[in-house]
Amino acid sequence: MSSPVKVQACDACRRRKVKCIFPHPCKQCRSAGLVCRTSLQRQRKGRQGRTANILNELRSKDIEQSLDHDIRNLSPPPRVLGLEGLVGTTPHSPQAAGRCHFLRTPGLLGYDLVNSCSNYFFSRMRGTVPILQPDSFRKQADLAGTCAHAYCLVAAFCAFVVTQTGFHVDYEYPGYSHHLSMEELRTSLIAEATEARKHIDPVMDPVRQSIIIAFLLYGCHIGLGNQRHAYYFLREATTLYTASALESQTPSVPMDEDDPSSEARLFWLLVISERAHAIRRHRPITLQVTSDSPQLEEDPCSDKSHAGFRCLVNLYRPFDETFLSQWNGTTSAYSIESLSQLQERIQSAVPSNLDLPDIIMADLRVSQQWLRIMIWQLSTTAGFLSTSPSHECMDFRYPLQIAEDLCLATWKLSKQSMETHGIGLIEKLFEVACTLIDVMACLSVAGLRSSGFKLGPRDYLKHLCTLIHDLPGGRRRYLPLLLTKVHQTLSSMVEPITLHLNLQRQPPFASSIPEDPSQSVHTSKIPVAENEINSSSAGLTPESVSRNWIDNNFNYADMSRIGDKTPEIDEAFLQYSNQVS
Repeated sequence: MSSPVKVQACDACRRRKVKCIFPHPCKQCRSAGLVCRTSLQRQRKGRQGRTANILNELRSKDIEQSLDHDIRNLSPPPRVLGLEGLVGTTPHSPQAAGRCHFLRTPGLLGYDLVNSCSNYFFSRMRGTVPILQPDSFRKQADLAGTCAHAYCLVAAFCAFVVTQTGFHVDYEYPGYSHHLSMEELRTSLIAEATEARKHIDPVMDPVRQSIIIAFLLYGCHIGLGNQRHAYYFLREATTLYTASALESQTPSVPMDEDDPSSEARLFWLLVISERAHAIRRHRPITLQVTSDSPQLEEDPCSDKSHAGFRCLVNLYRPFDETFLSQWNGTTSAYSIESLSQLQERIQSAVPSNLDLPDIIMADLRVSQQWLRIMIWQLSTTAGFLSTSPSHECMDFRYPLQIAEDLCLATWKLSKQSMETHGIGLIEKLFEVACTLIDVMACLSVAGLRSSGFKLGPRDYLKHLCTLIHDLPGGRRRYLPLLLTKVHQTLSSMVEPITLHLNLQRQPPFASSIPEDPSQSVHTSKIPVAENEINSSSAGLTPESVSRNWIDNNFNYADMSRIGDKTPEIDEAFLQYSNQVS
């Protein structure tokens, strides 16, 4: 007589300590959505390791086994030069999937894309965004296949380069039959980095990587114009830095093993970004500069990128909490002397004979003139401006001098050097142009034109409009706003500007004052004065506007316009934007 067959409970029911109801797959596994299987080896009872939920543990094992099965059935991807974790391995690492269940987009971070972004960043932006070194980034890229932090960092890095700079690449994404447009690639990378970030703990080691990831996402959203999202990630980066500094009382953040000065550069980059954003958006700041703050090393042998970054630090360092409290209107404890000294300090922060690459000089010069405009606006609010000031910077016409300095600086720079700095540089140009328009509205018709061989306010405004029109992102986002400002404040300049930019005139921009047909339109890099006839004189160095000439053509009664809120884009200008883009 045969012995009865011994029926063994499935592994999942034994692990959960519940009755296994046969036949297989059992009722318990079907209701819980588990794979019902029975192994010959007896399993240990009870909870194992750090797992707090048995159902989640079992489901994660099922996911890992399913991924292993899919991976074995896939044809092996081609091996490429480095980046072991990104290409040449699977996008769904079982180790990473078992921990956070984050399913990476297969093939999105290909070697060509990561390598192109890396080469672009380290050849162009190392002096203004010195948060990563080539060797340390390569190590993170090699770990991206198995480390969630590294994968998130690489995704955010590529998203930052594609979104914030003038970088362009024809990228063939495996999931599509066509080349991804830059907009599609940008959207995919930001979504991937944001989703990956949800599955890492930002306050756990490595904290430095979490700070860099938050900063890179801040730059991405600045490039997209998402100000609230950008401010959120900026505050996260500064908060993580502050929290790590308070906890350790030693060097606040683990330093890059390849570069001991990386901590200081990270701190000052956050200081610069936070203060620039605070001035633009009237926000508070969290990072304070004290005697214990990391200091940049004065190394005469360091490369030019480090020298440029020190100048950038010197530009933003004076804009502390005292200035911002005045800027935001919470206090009024400022004087003509203090603001005049601040103007002098900003002008001396970037020496006139400074010899640095165009990319670094573009950021320095545009930021310098923008900060001068911000101080002048605060002087306007305080009522310090005068027709006969004791300090030049307290003159009503001071923005004309700032606009001249900005134009002279940018005429010497290549378009590519300004493209690298993205939408942040365009916004600074836009704000300088808006202030210039306000001051030009106080000039008579004769005062708007150039005099002799000298360039005048019209030439400066045309040049700034050209920069905003030509730089990526400016034509669609800021040019309609600027033309709205011109139409509402200085309508006589609408037609000359639209002709200068070769734009089709729209009804909202129709000017009631016809332009002199004898005036020519110039599109050269250095514009010729409007009433200049001899084209051979185009190479002459423009001279500053004559003070006596301006005095005779300035209408002080119209100064009340200065300080008006920049107009919003209405429906008409949204339509205009779509037509010209």
